[in-house]
Amino acid sequence: VDASSGEEEWSFETVGGVWSSPTVVDDTVYVGSADTNLYAVDASSGEEEWSFETEDGVFPSPTVVEDTVYVGSEDGNLYAVDVSSGEEEWSFETGDEVGSSPTVVADTVYIGSWDNNLYAVDALSGDEVWSFETGDGVFSSPTVVDDTVYVGSLDGNLYAVDASSGEERWSFETGRSVWSSPT
Repeated sequence: VDASSGEEEWSFETVGGVWSSPTVVDDTVYVGSADTNLYAVDASSGEEEWSFETEDGVFPSPTVVEDTVYVGSEDGNLYAVDVSSGEEEWSFETGDEVGSSPTVVADTVYIGSWDNNLYAVDALSGDEVWSFETGDGVFSSPTVVDDTVYVGSLDGNLYAVDASSGEERWSFETGRSVWSSPT
């Protein structure tokens, strides 16, 4: 949509609903869809550049760092996808749906899962660095500041976790499920 006039410049139709917020990098829009795909769309023309198919809906927002798009899926996987080709670089399997958007800091991807875990995954290889278990699902997207990962859980806690070791530094009980992402 033109920012000045509000007129539509183009639209891109997916087969399923779009729940994820789009990520725009270098004139490409990356967006997930309930139709099981991650799409790369030219930001100027609205033409599809490529699509990457998962086994279930792609509801979290993708994160782009350098030449890789990181995104979770309801199929329980975190995917690393090449920004140019849309080819899978690696996938990391969690124990349940991934509704959290990934955060990438210093070659590590942090992601939450409905399997009650926060994961740290090597951004280059897709190998697990550590996992931290909460009392319920993690829908919240992690925030990393000063070697601490902050994330909310549906168990009603906000957690501060050491980014290097995965050890809990502290938790704060909110009294309700934490769906939102800390800032």
